[in-house]
Amino acid sequence: MSYDEQNASKANFNNVYTAPTPHSYISMMARHGYEIGEQARPYCTAAAELLREKNGNIWPVQMLDVGCSYAIGSAFVKFGCSFDEMVAFYASRAPQEYEKCCEVTRMWLNITPPVCDMRTVGLDSSGPAIQFATEAGMLDYGIARNYEDPKIQPTEQDVSWFQSCNLLMSTGAIGYVTQETMNKVLPDLGKDHPTNFGPLIVTTILRMFDPTDVAEAFRQHGFRYEAVPGILLPQRRFADEKEELEVLSYVRDRGLNVEGIEDQGKHFAELFIGAREEQFDALKNRMIEVHEKLAEEEACYIVR
Repeated sequence: MSYDEQNASKANFNNVYTAPTPHSYISMMARHGYEIGEQARPYCTAAAELLREKNGNIWPVQMLDVGCSYAIGSAFVKFGCSFDEMVAFYASRAPQEYEKCCEVTRMWLNITPPVCDMRTVGLDSSGPAIQFATEAGMLDYGIARNYEDPKIQPTEQDVSWFQSCNLLMSTGAIGYVTQETMNKVLPDLGKDHPTNFGPLIVTTILRMFDPTDVAEAFRQHGFRYEAVPGILLPQRRFADEKEELEVLSYVRDRGLNVEGIEDQGKHFAELFIGAREEQFDALKNRMIEVHEKLAEEEACYIVR
């Protein structure tokens, strides 16, 4: 079954991704208990730290967020915002008017220095979301391109940005983003520094989706790409009973156990990581270290 067919069973929030400001998007995420970005943050941060350890100042961390929408992932990873802080900010402090919202968001983000030293590049099919994210300072650069359309190819400028990035992140987008997009990004990813450590990949994929085709795209471009065993991350609550029943069916059809996981009323995703073969174990070990630390703090879901 195709991703499009499966996505038809999920609640449709397309209308909130094209508003001039993130107010509707953030409000919708809050109503449905979105948490995948914050759940994935420590793993993305750890990958960035690993890159800094291995490369020093030779190749600063530059993150490409695939399917970034309004760059909420950058707000989490680079600026250290919590989801609750973002909900409160857009509910009570950020004006609805576009220019004023951009200005106030920039001021808010820069009250304190970023917690993670990196530059961020966002890729998304929503032009309004990319425009806001760049003008508000959530992204250093944004690419508004629907690479799922076979006719649309990367521009020379797009390629230049891909070549400069050494960390690819995607949380909650794969399923809408497929191998079609990855096959346009991966050939150039990190090519500015081919002899240094990286690029590294940290992504989440809902368990309802078969990851085979996306994983094959990574492998064809020279990356070892696998799920990290034992790590499941909650994405959001099911919107209604219909969505829950259909998603549970898809997960069971893949031969996966839903007991104590999706049957508790939430989408869950696996953490998939990627790197060159000789660098993969270092990334995997770092992800496991993060998971074990979070488990000790009872801040994540543990699969035994």
